[in-house]
Amino acid sequence: YKELRMRHYQYPTHSKKRFMSAAVDLLCGYGEKPANVIRFSLSMIVFCALMYFLFGISYQDEVLSINFSQSFSDNISALLNSFYFSVVTFTTLGYGDITPIGFSRFIATVEAFTGSFSLALFVVVFVKRMTR
Repeated sequence: YKELRMRHYQYPTHSKKRFMSAAVDLLCGYGEKPANVIRFSLSMIVFCALMYFLFGISYQDEVLSINFSQSFSDNISALLNSFYFSVVTFTTLGYGDITPIGFSRFIATVEAFTGSFSLALFVVVFVKRMTR
């Protein structure tokens, strides 16, 4: 890990290689830090859940989103359903009980794509870390 960090600092300051090196270090610690992958995954789930809460998702012919005219408990329920949908989408499980609508469809697509690769990355990083 230290060797790869030193190589990172040898790249020119605003180069593409240095940017990619920083991204790989942040995402998985050059394959040495599975906790980084977990942190990224959790932050992606939380971010997408908040976006679903903002833009809305459909559950039993009802749109669940932030609505200031509803009670606090209804908004909390919609937020929790958004978290549930985010986890199901990130893991590409897809029960089908909640569906995205409008811009939430794009967010779900990005989350599912990112989630499938993040889960695979975690397995690779975890195995690499455990085999040392």
